[in-house]
Amino acid sequence: MRIIGLTGSIACGKSSVSSFLLSRGIPVIDGDRLSRELTLPGTPVLIEIRRLFGDEFFASDGSLDRRALGQHIFSSPEARNALDHLMAPYLEALTEQRLQETAASGASLCILDMPLLYEKGYDRFCDTVWTVWLPFETQLTRLMARDGFSREEALSRIQAVMSSDEKAALANRIIDNSGTPEDTARIVAGLLDEEIARANTPARSRRSQRFSIDPPSVSVSVSASDTSVPGPSVAVLPDIVVPKMAAPEAPEEMDRPDSAKHRSGQSRAAWKMPVWIRAVLLSMVALLLAGITSLSLMKAYLRRQEDQHISEQKKIDQQYPLLYREWIECYADEFNLSPAFVSAIIRNESSFQSRAESGVGARGLMQLMPDTAEWIAHKLGVEGYAFDRMYDPESNIRFGCWYLNYLSKLFLGDPVCVAAAYHAGQGQLKVWLSDPNLSADGYTMPLVNLPEGPTKNYAGRVTRDYGIYQEKYFSSSEPDISADSGVF
Repeated sequence: MRIIGLTGSIACGKSSVSSFLLSRGIPVIDGDRLSRELTLPGTPVLIEIRRLFGDEFFASDGSLDRRALGQHIFSSPEARNALDHLMAPYLEALTEQRLQETAASGASLCILDMPLLYEKGYDRFCDTVWTVWLPFETQLTRLMARDGFSREEALSRIQAVMSSDEKAALANRIIDNSGTPEDTARIVAGLLDEEIARANTPARSRRSQRFSIDPPSVSVSVSASDTSVPGPSVAVLPDIVVPKMAAPEAPEEMDRPDSAKHRSGQSRAAWKMPVWIRAVLLSMVALLLAGITSLSLMKAYLRRQEDQHISEQKKIDQQYPLLYREWIECYADEFNLSPAFVSAIIRNESSFQSRAESGVGARGLMQLMPDTAEWIAHKLGVEGYAFDRMYDPESNIRFGCWYLNYLSKLFLGDPVCVAAAYHAGQGQLKVWLSDPNLSADGYTMPLVNLPEGPTKNYAGRVTRDYGIYQEKYFSSSEPDISADSGVF
């Protein structure tokens, strides 16, 4: 079985590449998933983590508060080293076990998806290594947008691990993820086809070969070489040497017959075109050619503009999808909300992934916490409620819209305050509103006055996306902003 190591620095898009490979039917051993499996409630590793770090990094149900522990270890090199030392033997043993199981299943290819592939020495298991790469500023921007980090927080996460450029220098293949998702998919598909061909080709047919062909009058040398990476040999065009031939002797000069000879004094009768007519025709031809050229350039320009518009529109469609529109409009109407605002919340909470679950236990499209969802179920009079219902898109949107309506009534329908309260909690927002330097009336607050940090970044993204969704999907129906609606 051929093992392909897959790695990449934080927020470079390694998970997206891994998901694409899974969709192509390639078995993937995910290091992050193995780490989560090792830290399930009741496992020896989780018991050791509690003993090492204390109860403050655990939720009330005994599960690990991954976000809190992550913030701690990224701010403390000593804590990070201690956790790595604890996890290393368990993770390595489980990784080897999964590799053996995959090989026993008869797979010819396997992806070993490890964020710290080089740092922890897992590249020794691999036949080749792919790394997902981004320019530094793009990586930083995507991490801030993805996790709501400030620039300082994002920098601390990136600087705590091997850089994207360092991993690219070590890897056999580099996947440039700075383009569109389609561009990345094409790169990965090409690499995968190459590996499938290599895995299914006998080793002897992949070796470089040298041929020598010597026919009587022609000498041909063909060399096969591959100067980039292991793979099928590439034949270089042969050098062909042909013996020189003697130049043929010049034939004796032949005298022309008299009928073909020009006789002096003879002239043909011919009409001569006036100079002015010739000048007019040349001018007309020049104008015609200039017109054709201008028309071609104009058509090419318009075609490029149209292609660019289509490309930008596709990019917007990918960045701002709208799934479950029927339920969003239904419950937005029931609870006096703008469907564009609900859509913006869902995009920033889960990217419309109904099975999304955060490290702190929030679930579903609108990422509701267990206690919040249970309280909403009581308010709505839902019988037989269970937290697993938050995976159901309709139930999750209904609960989330009720909660947005509740926050809207508390904060006079101010979108910035509602978004901030949804992210940080109404208690924290009330503390900020009580500060006269931040809020003039104690109920509303401009975005610029929110304290710097994840909540301000989140509220900024939501209000921005609110306008985009309104213009893109709901421009024909403006949101209700009447004073008695309590909703923006």
